[in-house]
Amino acid sequence: MLLIDLPAGSWESWTEAQCVEALYQARWPHGFRCPDCDYAHCSILRTRKYPLYICSSCKRQTSITAGTVMHGTRTPLRLWFRAMLWVAEEGTSVELAEILQVTYKTAWLIGHKLRDALTQEAEGQQLTGAVAVTGGIYGFKWYSGGSLHMKPEHQPVVIGAVMDDNEELLEIKMEHMDRSVTGNSRLLGRFVYEEFAEHHAPESVKSMKMYPYYGVKSLKPLSAVLRHAMNWFDHKLQGIGLKYLQAYLNHQSFVFNISRRGSNQVLGHLLRLCGTRRTVTCRQLTRRRLRLRVSRWSFTR
Repeated sequence: MLLIDLPAGSWESWTEAQCVEALYQARWPHGFRCPDCDYAHCSILRTRKYPLYICSSCKRQTSITAGTVMHGTRTPLRLWFRAMLWVAEEGTSVELAEILQVTYKTAWLIGHKLRDALTQEAEGQQLTGAVAVTGGIYGFKWYSGGSLHMKPEHQPVVIGAVMDDNEELLEIKMEHMDRSVTGNSRLLGRFVYEEFAEHHAPESVKSMKMYPYYGVKSLKPLSAVLRHAMNWFDHKLQGIGLKYLQAYLNHQSFVFNISRRGSNQVLGHLLRLCGTRRTVTCRQLTRRRLRLRVSRWSFTR
């Protein structure tokens, strides 16, 4: 993986020129490539806020942010870079707005655009090696007791992890499962984990361990990660709606995974991601329909 020359020092001292150069390296690590014809040479127009790259072959004009997560943004790139660091800090949109000195709406949109990029990445992520799977119910309160039947506000979540020989977690992935997969029981069955594994672990996995609802004592680390995510949703974010639950699960998965690589990897990873993923608009975010996978399993409600 090619290194990106990231801005040094405190983020308040970063310049737009440094951020443009870092984004250029993330977007075109081997040099400029025209989005239309893939030609490798261009002329540069520097009279605008950000450089405009003009393809020497087809004359297509491309800005540094066009076709990226930052497409069409009016927010300075250095604030976007700071927001990328914030993703790993498990903060709220209110806190991000205070850090960047922007409106809550702007901070909320930046946060969700970054989560959408993480979601696009997660869709192609596979768990390989020794994999363990368990699950839980978001929205269920232990003190409420009662029936094992799920209520409308209960949302089943499955978590899978790659483990080393000492059962240390190396990489995780979480998915909000549709009720057509899980049925209406709070006790998630093995077939639910098999459904998760079918889509997120290749047939060549070294081994697969499936644990009952919230795991067992021998697999506390996996259950602890899921509990941490749910506690963050409830106590830090004051609850997550059904529409955005998967995006926040991907956010939490990223935070865990990147922590295993080192905190200095956060900005570089997200910058590469944002430089190669298309943005999602505010309208698309607020009107987005749930994209829960339809299972081969069928249940009556």
